[in-house]
Amino acid sequence: RTLRSEQEQGIFPLMENETVRDYLLRWYENPNLRPKTLHSRKVNIERVSPYIGGVGIRELKPAQIQGVYDSLEKKLSKSSVLQAHAVLRKALRDALKEGLIVSNPMDRVVNTPKTDRKEMSSLNQNEVAILLNAKDEWSPLWTLLIGTGLRIGEALGLQWESIDFDAEILTIRRTLQRIPGEGLRYQMPKTNKSRRTLYMPELVSVALREHRAKQSTHRLMLGPDWKDNGLVFPNEWGGPLEPTRINRALKRTLKSVGINRHIRVHDLRHTAASLALRKGIPGKVVQEMLGHATYATTMDIYSHVDPGMHKEAALEMNKALGG
Repeated sequence: RTLRSEQEQGIFPLMENETVRDYLLRWYENPNLRPKTLHSRKVNIERVSPYIGGVGIRELKPAQIQGVYDSLEKKLSKSSVLQAHAVLRKALRDALKEGLIVSNPMDRVVNTPKTDRKEMSSLNQNEVAILLNAKDEWSPLWTLLIGTGLRIGEALGLQWESIDFDAEILTIRRTLQRIPGEGLRYQMPKTNKSRRTLYMPELVSVALREHRAKQSTHRLMLGPDWKDNGLVFPNEWGGPLEPTRINRALKRTLKSVGINRHIRVHDLRHTAASLALRKGIPGKVVQEMLGHATYATTMDIYSHVDPGMHKEAALEMNKALGG
């Protein structure tokens, strides 16, 4: 009855009962995926395989998956367990689409790892003004990140040829990422929405013009030692800049201007989004500015960032009600 039912659904039994490990190893080798994604899949397959790798893919039970999470939580951080869960969930969803399993046992796991929503950090408008007035060597980068909401990898992969100063627009065509075991690599943006063209605020345009002039002087000083990659933010010799340096640089700048809070480089992107929403820029425009795949993603992340926005909403509603 099972075989007949599966045939009617277009699902046919495997010639051999493929194990979870064999399936995962076959599944993760996708030439269309980014190297960083492939690395993450491989790491997490190695995490779950000792527990369920030898089980037949069609025999995998919810209790066995729950056992994986229970075991991993005793030895790994919560974020690592969440990563393993995400990879296994994606793999089993694809197995269901492929017809290797009739139903997804993940759907019946009661206690899957959950993400805790972290309170976001961002600079307020006064702190932004203080930071941008610091005028150190990193000021053009801080101005770009806060003024446009770019990801740090997008900023470090940006080339001068992608900036049109006459039209005051810049185009995101690639991103710089550190790939474990491979080093720094340029990659295509992750989604179609990430490949985007942005209008630059005048403050950003002016900062980048000044930065280009200083870079030209530095390039002439180095002469043949300069390795010209056309990068807007290269290292001292013209090559790609190590992303891990940026957080340290931001920490030094913030300390020098008296902002004694823990602010990461990624928080400058949060700052850009919260400032834009606070100024009444439509959420759809903010989504496109940030390069999020969907409007829902933008609203889910940023609608709660600034409590002041909710107070302003209450004041506006009061006016609408005749108050």
